[in-house]
Amino acid sequence: MKDLSNIMLALDNFTKEELINKLTETKDDFKTIKIGLELFCKHGPQLINEIYDQFKHDIFLDLKLHDIPNTVRKSIKSLEGLPIKFLTIHLSGGEEMIKQAIEQARESLPGVKILGVSYLTSLSENDFDEIWAIKKVDIPKAFGQLFKLAMQTKIDGIVCSASELEIINDLEKGHCQNLIKVCPGIRFKDEIENGDIQDQNRVLDPKNAFMNGADYLVMGRSLTASKNM
Repeated sequence: MKDLSNIMLALDNFTKEELINKLTETKDDFKTIKIGLELFCKHGPQLINEIYDQFKHDIFLDLKLHDIPNTVRKSIKSLEGLPIKFLTIHLSGGEEMIKQAIEQARESLPGVKILGVSYLTSLSENDFDEIWAIKKVDIPKAFGQLFKLAMQTKIDGIVCSASELEIINDLEKGHCQNLIKVCPGIRFKDEIENGDIQDQNRVLDPKNAFMNGADYLVMGRSLTASKNM
């Protein structure tokens, strides 16, 4: 891969020292860094400020907030002043939760983009059936419902696997909207062919993900532990 400007580098499995070393090593390669729940729970807001102050990267804080509307609203308020560009919530939290999250973000985190997570890329067809009694044939419809909710609430963007991009692209045509599309579950072709997809189920390679309409790809171990970069 040569152009990494639209790659969000995930360093969630790193220690703080390893993270700083990796960012020092790759500081001119990546524009956006993803900080997930594991790192944020361990190091808190201070880590976000340290990374931004030292490297000036755009920061994607991937907390996937999902709770009653008031709790999510107060959680976002607690992030006030942090230099973050993207923040995730779960679309399955419902319309009121999404609206309150957006409203609070506009007040406490002006300029941040709120991204709605659809279904996790780790979920398999069996998970859809066991958790929600959604059969394989009905999975696209379930995604469609979440994407419609995203557009109704005027959220900034969505997080979904690249396999579902066709669904959202079709919906956007009918609603004259253009959501930011962020795709995790990205693996290089050789990894997919070898079954090396770790804890992901719905995966796609970078080239095809961009061709399908992704704006950003979230990649971690495939880059940090690979010579493909």
